[in-house]
Amino acid sequence: MQSQSLESVPLDCYDDAELIEQFQNGDTAAFDTLFTRYQKRTYRLVQRFVSNPEDASDLTQDAFIRAYQGLGDFKSQCQFYSWLYRITVNLCIDFLRKKSRSEVLLYDSDESGELPLANVADPRSESPAQAVENKELRAHIRRAVRRLPPKQRQIFILRHWNGLSLKDIAAVVGRSDGTVKAHLLHAHRNLRKHLRSYVREAEY
Repeated sequence: MQSQSLESVPLDCYDDAELIEQFQNGDTAAFDTLFTRYQKRTYRLVQRFVSNPEDASDLTQDAFIRAYQGLGDFKSQCQFYSWLYRITVNLCIDFLRKKSRSEVLLYDSDESGELPLANVADPRSESPAQAVENKELRAHIRRAVRRLPPKQRQIFILRHWNGLSLKDIAAVVGRSDGTVKAHLLHAHRNLRKHLRSYVREAEY
């Protein structure tokens, strides 16, 4: 029985290596199949780093653009998704490095900037008195965070504003997990020290 020609086999039946070979031989439609196969998985990966859906979509698209541009030189020694994973994570790290630096600067200069710990209380459940008290608390925390050393402030924002894990923060700032944990611990201690007088006042 004669084997079926490759040309008659739908692209989505190919494995990754076959699709890459097709692409490198000039069939750019093979990349569309790779995109369909890994788009959702890549988007979920981006969401580990970026919570904003628009940013996540943009970064996912950028990752596939980079992959498309580099696939001609792709070597078969590694798996396609492992390669795409590294591209995606590096894009996310670069994005968050730029974002965290701008947020730290914003935090230094913008008195009305949004508080990383914005959910001190649910505004819908606040009484007028609670609303005033929580507004004052947010202002105190903003001032306290601005007084943190820059590295502590950056890590605090990445942890409590962006919600990143310690491992992901370490990748963003280029430090070990232990160093990130130490900076975060010092940030929390400094914040407690800066807020001690306000907490004592609130207790009376």
